[in-house]
Amino acid sequence: MAAPTIPSLKQSFIAAQASLLAQPLSPSPAWRAANHASDAPLPARSLDDALAALNHAIQQHCRRVYAPQATRNVAEQIASAYARDAERRAAGDEGRVDGGVGRELDLAEDGAIDALPESWPSARDLDSYPMEAKRYAETVSRLAKLGEQRRDLRRRVEKLRRLKAAVEPLRAADGTRAGVQENLVARDGPVERELERMRFLLARVAGRVAQLADGAATGTHEDAKVDLDTLSTARKRSVDEFLADPCVFPS
Repeated sequence: MAAPTIPSLKQSFIAAQASLLAQPLSPSPAWRAANHASDAPLPARSLDDALAALNHAIQQHCRRVYAPQATRNVAEQIASAYARDAERRAAGDEGRVDGGVGRELDLAEDGAIDALPESWPSARDLDSYPMEAKRYAETVSRLAKLGEQRRDLRRRVEKLRRLKAAVEPLRAADGTRAGVQENLVARDGPVERELERMRFLLARVAGRVAQLADGAATGTHEDAKVDLDTLSTARKRSVDEFLADPCVFPS
């Protein structure tokens, strides 16, 4: 069995509603009881004849106005309206406002807000309902300002996300290693503590150098020169090892 089409579904709905309108009319029991209790009740025969004539006129009207050809035509018009609306949405024109504000507009979208006219597009309504037109203009103005603020917040969020992505490599790889951020020069930071250690080491080295200088004064100048070269090489090697230490400066 083929799937029902939009025209067939709409035609079935219109036919069902037309059949409801063509149902014969009948007075309610309460009305009949009130008529019998009245001082001048309507004769039952006259009432039945009038109802028969009225129901016949209703049935004739429904047959002429809601004929199958007419209901089919209305169903096709509805289907055509659905098709045009679908094509317009597919083309991306659902946010466009031509002489009015569409019910399908999503006022949470920037495009729909920008498409709203600043004042009510109907000049007749402007004259007939000035307070409503003024409230509409104020609402559109406030909506436009809120939309601009939302765009600013979106731009700020995107900027912060880019900054976060840029500094992400500076974070520690895990909790057991020091990242680049932890090795930046700061008060009481690791680099400052290491420099303090180097200052004490340099003081000790200076004392040793002074002792070597005293030895040179007593006639062992050549040996002192050799020891100074060795000391300088050892100092350079210590600094290089410190800078290459992966625990201090992880790659």
